[in-house]
Amino acid sequence: MQVRSPSGVVMRERKSPFVRLFNKTPAGVCCPHFYELILSNGCPYDCAYCYLRLTFRGNKGPVMFTNPWERVRAEIDKSSSGVFSTGELADSLAVIPPLLWEAVEYFREQKHKYLLLTTKSCNIGLFREVKPTPQVIISFSINAPEIAAKYERLAPPPVARLRAALELLELGWRVRIRLDPVVVEGGLEIYRPICREISSIGVERVTVGTLRQYPGLYRFAPDAPRCGLRKALDGRMRYPVSVRAGVYRAIAEWLGFEPALCKETDEVWKLLGWQFQGCNCTF
Repeated sequence: MQVRSPSGVVMRERKSPFVRLFNKTPAGVCCPHFYELILSNGCPYDCAYCYLRLTFRGNKGPVMFTNPWERVRAEIDKSSSGVFSTGELADSLAVIPPLLWEAVEYFREQKHKYLLLTTKSCNIGLFREVKPTPQVIISFSINAPEIAAKYERLAPPPVARLRAALELLELGWRVRIRLDPVVVEGGLEIYRPICREISSIGVERVTVGTLRQYPGLYRFAPDAPRCGLRKALDGRMRYPVSVRAGVYRAIAEWLGFEPALCKETDEVWKLLGWQFQGCNCTF
């Protein structure tokens, strides 16, 4: 049975599998395999560039799954070691999934399986109440305040997200930052202050990505930023290679270290001369 709350969140049982191996990255793009752990779908923030608009054909409202935890656990038990991300088809914490608490406690007992939560929210109450564990990683997606104000209007401001990240870090949780997608239409200099803020927190990993979209997104996101994008070999709309490399060099300088890169192509890695040493979705 499906139930819709007054806030528009749908609660229902899931018929499809909860665990899926993410291994569809096109050739020539550096993106290690990980597991999708689908505790919920969709997101209330409605960011203008969000790929979920295309994935769900414009209907990306939050859906929370209410199945018994035992079914989810059985699927994870049958999977091999690795990272289990709840943030591919949803914001992991914008609306707290009913199964999240059991997931945290399950992964607490694991040695080679990790739960990854990726969010733009500040909904960290659960993590104030339970003991930290190295098997759970919370990753906050951040952007320059100017870009967030224009394209992420329903999400908490980036500075508030950083405050939540710092609080969890001080409580002893593993915390990461994704600066993604970098949108260059307003000039790259607007990213300098937020990079300084990110660097000062001292999270365990920072991953950076530039704006990238599949062409079909525009049908469901007419207000998505697209200035300067061209179709790349992997089928996505991207900035030219030289622009992306320039973005990463500048951000590395402002951070004070080389960040990890998200879903970037081999040609950019070679142009930068950087070596892959992990990213947001690896442990």
